[in-house]
Amino acid sequence: MKMLALFGAFLLIFMAVFQGYIEKQNWFEIERVIVEGDLTYTSKSELHDSYRSLIGQNLTLLSLPDVMSLAISPAWVRSASVRKVWPNAILVRVEEHAPLAIWGERQLIATGGKIISPLVVPNVPLPRLFGPDGTQKSVLEQFELVSQVLSSTDLRPMKLALEARGAWSVTLSNGLFVRLGREDVLERLQRFIAVYKSDLSGRIDQIVGVDARYPHGVSVAWKKEVL
Repeated sequence: MKMLALFGAFLLIFMAVFQGYIEKQNWFEIERVIVEGDLTYTSKSELHDSYRSLIGQNLTLLSLPDVMSLAISPAWVRSASVRKVWPNAILVRVEEHAPLAIWGERQLIATGGKIISPLVVPNVPLPRLFGPDGTQKSVLEQFELVSQVLSSTDLRPMKLALEARGAWSVTLSNGLFVRLGREDVLERLQRFIAVYKSDLSGRIDQIVGVDARYPHGVSVAWKKEVL
């Protein structure tokens, strides 16, 4: 019985000394964050900067839900998974957002209609969409419809805007600005296309803009030197 008590006391002393040694040596202090994923619009170095607060934390005490919240915090990260890599690392696998259009002046519409606000807007040929707050999905859907209607021509929509009062306007790939109004937007666009093909396609450099908000035709604003 005495031997058992002596052994128990020795074991407790050993565990206390060993625990103190571990704490002193910081065996489970996070020294690096491993970032994996196919990245196009951000970089591993930028994500490392975003995850810098993990360095120095104790891996045994770290909450994975908290790490997950941090992992998805950068603007370009669409989803992430995290895993502890013993004894001193965290692995973060990320999936990027895919940008569909520039929203307003400095934001982007990503897959699913989500608005993201990266520090730098990528220099890629994206359409520009404008509208009141919360209308990005409606504007994106309208842009897709406008693109379909224009697919029979050599024109492409470069900018689509929805005003607060509900009126639409589109700027085309040749620089032409077309007002479409609030109602029958696609029908008005088709009417413009008919006039464009028959009368306007060869005179674009002479036109300021087109108003297609009329029931049976369009109004053309010509540059002053043409009048």
